[in-house]
Parts: sequence; C-alpha cells; structure tokens
Amino acid sequence: MEVDATPAAEPIDVQKALAAHPTLTHCVLEAPWVSRAPMIDLLRAFPKVHFLVRSHSQIGFLQVEPSAIQLLRELLVLQENFLNLTVATNSISLKRFFETAYGGHSLYLPNLYDLERVHRRRGGEHRHRLLRIGSFGALRLLKNHTTAAAAALMLAHRRGCDLEFSVSVENDTMGGSAVLDALRKMFEGLEWARLVEHPWQDWATFRRTVSGMDLCLQVSMTETFNVTTADAVAEGVPSVVSPAIDWAPDSWKADPDNLDDIVRIAGALLSCPDSAEDGLVALGTFMEDAVGRWVDYLGGPPSRHVAA
Repeated sequence: MEVDATPAAEPIDVQKALAAHPTLTHCVLEAPWVSRAPMIDLLRAFPKVHFLVRSHSQIGFLQVEPSAIQLLRELLVLQENFLNLTVATNSISLKRFFETAYGGHSLYLPNLYDLERVHRRRGGEHRHRLLRIGSFGALRLLKNHTTAAAAALMLAHRRGCDLEFSVSVENDTMGGSAVLDALRKMFEGLEWARLVEHPWQDWATFRRTVSGMDLCLQVSMTETFNVTTADAVAEGVPSVVSPAIDWAPDSWKADPDNLDDIVRIAGALLSCPDSAEDGLVALGTFMEDAVGRWVDYLGGPPSRHVAA
C-alpha cells in the first residue's frame, strides 16, 4: 500500500497532489479546513477517490473555532449526497455527539502512533535535587498549563527539590500569550524554581527534549489523543493526565482541578521505577485497536463503514 503525506494550505494544493498521483484511492484531510464549495469541486473532480475529513478536536476545543463547527455540520449533510466523502473523528464521544445532535453518521478512526521508534531510557526512582517537569503542547486555555505549573511547584516544594518547569512556546494562538504571561508571573522571583520555554520543535528534537524530563503533566480539561503524552511514554517518561486522555493508565489520571490529587499521583509515579511501563502497555493496546480500524477502513468500500 502506497501512502504519501503532503502539506496543503489551500484546496488547490490538494487538487495538485491528487492529479500528480492518479492511482491514489483515498485522500485523508486532517481537520475540517476545506470549505463546502471547494470540497464539492474536489469530490466531482476525483470521483474515484474517497475523501475522509477527520476532526481531531473535542467540541470543547472547537469552541474557539466556530467556522470548523459550521463546516463539520455542512460536511455531515454533504456526505449524504456524495458517496466518496466521509466525516470521521478520532474521538468516540464526538462521533456520538454528531450522530445524536445532527443525525449525521461519522466514522471513528483513532490517532496512530509509531511504536517502532520507542527509545526507552533506564527507569529509576527520582532521588535528585533537581526535578524536571514538562507540560508541553499548545498554550491553549483548556490545556490547563497553570494548574500543571501550580502542581509542579507544590510537588517540588514538598520533595525539597529545585524545579525546572518546561513548556512549549509558539506564536500567540487561542490565548497563548495570556497563558505564557500567567506562567511567567507564577515563577517570577522564585530562587528554587524556573520556567523553561522551549521553542516549537520538530518531532525528533521534541522527543529528545521530553526524554530529559522526570515527569510530564497533561491535565487538560478536554482532549482526544494528546500526542505529547505518547511521546513521553515512548521516551520512558510517565505523565499525570486528566481523564480526558482516556487511553492512558487509570493510575495516571487525576482530577484536573484538584491540585492535591495531581500532586499525589505525581509523587507516586516519581517513586516507581517502572511507572512509564504501564503507559507503554496502554498505548500499545490502544494502537492495536486503532490500526485494526484503519486497516478495515482502507481494505474495503469506504461507504460501508459510515454507520459503523
């Protein structure tokens, strides 16, 4: 099976990519960004190509992208008129919402993660003076980075450690500058704790960055998959997560609005040399199901899966 990943900024980029590969049978558009009229043009221009528009955000994150909500609703109707179009989600709950509220079928296709590139470091209980904690990913409000920072400060103080709290810094998107400003103010003037700002990195570089952490915190109020937690797992670093990251081990999950709960679970993970292994097992189980669903989708007439 031949697969090609192509960057596209405009619908014309999709059209050019398909024209250059006339034998392609499927086109997966990640996130709803091609508006209705250009989508119809693509469907008509390539009737033998099955188009899959996959949303990878819960409705909570989509509140800051009202145009995406509108487009998804339009596509749910449009797929009833074109057999070569399917709307998909990487979240069962979003799929159920679409089907319940709008009567539009969608296909559940989870995220995939390359477990062949796992680079486990040697596990060990944290016993050092310096504690390195990461809360990576976009600086969106619902990522809950300030709660993660507060928990990290409490954890380090209770353990008698100095703290380096790492975050990803990008251009201001969806409240990012306000979140970063709040984080800077939380660490200002503390001699024993500092905020480490990492510029947006390519995947290989980020994997090396996350491998240097003792622990990661991803206590998001809403999520679907959360690739930064998967990256941490692949590098042998455990994470305290919210229940929104449903594939993670239950023993990693904390109430995202309860600092004592986050600190308690974080301490337990730092004290267990094999804590990251549970995450790797959980991610592997999730991937088995995900790969099976994608293979099933690609292996037969796409229209038969719409109501599955």
